[in-house]
Amino acid sequence: MWQQVYLVAVLFGGLALLMALAVGGRSIFVVAPLCAALTVGLSGGNPIEALTGPYMAGFAGYLRDFYFVFALGAAFGKLYETSGAAATIARHVGRRLGTERACLAVVLAAAILTYGGVSLFVVGFAVHPLAVRLFREANLPRRFIPAAIAFGSITFTMTSAGSPEIQNLIPIRYFVDEATGQPLTDAAAGWPASLIVAGCMFAAGQWYLQTALRRAARQGEAWTEAPDARGAPSSQTDERSFAAAALPLVATVLALNALPRACHALAALRAPEPDGSRAAQWLQQALAGFPADPALSIFLGVVVALGVLRPGPRQAWGMLGEGFTLGLLAIGATSSVVGFGAAIKDLAAFQQVIDWVTRIGGDPLIGAAIAVAVISALAGSASGGQGIALPILKPIFIDELGVAPRALHRVVAIASGSLDSLPANGYVVTLIRNICGETHQRAYGPIFVLTVVIPCLGAALAIALFKLVPSWANS
Repeated sequence: MWQQVYLVAVLFGGLALLMALAVGGRSIFVVAPLCAALTVGLSGGNPIEALTGPYMAGFAGYLRDFYFVFALGAAFGKLYETSGAAATIARHVGRRLGTERACLAVVLAAAILTYGGVSLFVVGFAVHPLAVRLFREANLPRRFIPAAIAFGSITFTMTSAGSPEIQNLIPIRYFVDEATGQPLTDAAAGWPASLIVAGCMFAAGQWYLQTALRRAARQGEAWTEAPDARGAPSSQTDERSFAAAALPLVATVLALNALPRACHALAALRAPEPDGSRAAQWLQQALAGFPADPALSIFLGVVVALGVLRPGPRQAWGMLGEGFTLGLLAIGATSSVVGFGAAIKDLAAFQQVIDWVTRIGGDPLIGAAIAVAVISALAGSASGGQGIALPILKPIFIDELGVAPRALHRVVAIASGSLDSLPANGYVVTLIRNICGETHQRAYGPIFVLTVVIPCLGAALAIALFKLVPSWANS
């Protein structure tokens, strides 16, 4: 009994140390293997074998599976940031809605960019100047700017059906038919329930923001100037048409959600004739086998962005090179967290915790949501939490319990974007401190409500909808 308590305490102690060091600004590349070695060693295992074996296997496996999604997404975001297209969209939304809807304008500008596939960090840097101008003109408290940007970028858009953000794409790689190797889900999984959940989350979050702003105004809070944030804005601010700036975003979403279905539908019109030309047969087979890998859709978005935004050849190579480098750093940080999870997942205490969480009574979707949310909280990352949890959950919930993969995809995606946004989350830290120049003490309260409480309620609503309308589980 006491040994079990000790092992569980060591496990959570290692996770707490990982979070504390990450919040303190220590490099996750150093912190993750260090905490993994300490946790395994204090649990009675061999820390060297854990680092050279499971840790590196988890790190390399995640890097192999998602490098191009991260790299192309970062390059896409860099094109938008450097060309000024992201700022163009933000300014357009701000002008249309005006100062009287300042908070709504900030939320929608962030939402449009995020749902179009622009990197979250680029969204923060691009929308912040617009938020400062609108909040200043409306005399709103500056401490709510991080909450408005976070709400628009990491809640109802990041994990919704059709989103090209990595948090919506990871389940596609893990939920695969063992016999055929084909994915059991896609980016639009569970879209009817997702549409309702996203709408409810948006309405609830916007109501909370407006209520909190009115309460702050009654208490005498108003706009206050502050030193410039430490983040750098886009390097170009040339004005582009909204249509030109939005076209690559639209192309990415359509390529991700409509192009595979269109190709398969065309291929199914008629079977290839035996005496047909080789070119016709090849085209038919290519359409039928159009890959579901989301990296291709993001690549097409990058190609459209290069054509529409028209950077010079030298500038284009520079943007792509810098984007791929940033993507490598981003996936390296997430892979470090996944490696930590891989190193500790064979410990007896970890298996005990997973058993507790996954064996919760009632609908199995509840257990899956809680498991992903808790692991994402411990990892401080929605994508990192999914990378740790999904290889464990797939055999239990899909293979053993027979949960519909598309419903499970939507529930775990939404759940991963809930408890991950605790104070240690890398995006939250960067947004508050580096982009907005605020402090956790002033700014984190509304962020917690918008990015933790509301997504938790959204995951619960998604489970209820799949229960009420079972056909949506296969939509």
